[in-house]
Amino acid sequence: MQVCAIGCGNVGFNTLKAFQVRGHSVFGVDISKAARDNVADSFGAHAVIDRLAELSGMDIVFICVPTDPDEVTGHADLSIMEEVVRGLSSLESRPAWRRHPPVIVQRSTCPPGSAARFSAEFEHTPYAVNPSFLSKATQWEDSDRPPRIAYAGPSEATEVLDEVYKEFTGAPRYVSTSYEAVELLKYIENSIDAVLISLWNEYLQLSDALGMQRRFFVELAREITSRDRFATTLRVPGGSFGKWCLPKDLSALLGMCADLGVAGHVLRGAQLTNQQMKDHGENLAATSELLALSGGRTVPTDTAATALLGDCQGVPGADGC
Repeated sequence: MQVCAIGCGNVGFNTLKAFQVRGHSVFGVDISKAARDNVADSFGAHAVIDRLAELSGMDIVFICVPTDPDEVTGHADLSIMEEVVRGLSSLESRPAWRRHPPVIVQRSTCPPGSAARFSAEFEHTPYAVNPSFLSKATQWEDSDRPPRIAYAGPSEATEVLDEVYKEFTGAPRYVSTSYEAVELLKYIENSIDAVLISLWNEYLQLSDALGMQRRFFVELAREITSRDRFATTLRVPGGSFGKWCLPKDLSALLGMCADLGVAGHVLRGAQLTNQQMKDHGENLAATSELLALSGGRTVPTDTAATALLGDCQGVPGADGC
């Protein structure tokens, strides 16, 4: 297939790379010269598209632009998304586009309700939602072997995504006809991570205040997962809950709660805990000195924690490990 990404930063570039290694032709659009140069160096000069009007003939166009929080309200800033959607919808009148409209895919994280609004801008072009599930430290690994694949849209859109994702095996897959369900899924998963990492940050601070050696904290964490009901509650403490998607998505989710009259006290507490960490300095030990638990993911067995106890040996500054 002919696959294009509008926005070739972390998400867009790795999306293209994952499809390119599976034999698809990939193309990128970006206002940044550095991003365009990266696309050209990685996929060839022909892969750089300068104008949206050149997208006719594509099978899939992924929108991978920033939706960072507004500095004043904390809500997701959708202004770039809106500009891109307007630009794409204006192409529907072109004969080449009408003969073969691509599937437009909202890959950027947007609040529930966004896809319904954006899809209404198109008369003949199928629109889908397909958020990325990437960790900052493992962007390529999470693109090549996604921890989850989720998408929603009309059948003419999801059938194309079924085809292009057919070689991505092993990932849990959620396909829906509800845009809102898949949009909300991304926010819920990231907010669960944010809350759990915040909780373990506080546990770590408490154990330090009690004067516990770090090896006993690690043993305690490993023991928590030995009980079935707690097997997926462990997260890596350390920096302020991930420093990437988790803070921005938690902020956006809290903005939604405020708009809808939902208190969100637990979510707000996670935000406050980690804001305090940022204001007064991160945890005393780097994450790498604590829990090497699969990059911060859940650990349902003792394997990673057992390996950790060996990994901690000889780590500079890891007193008590």
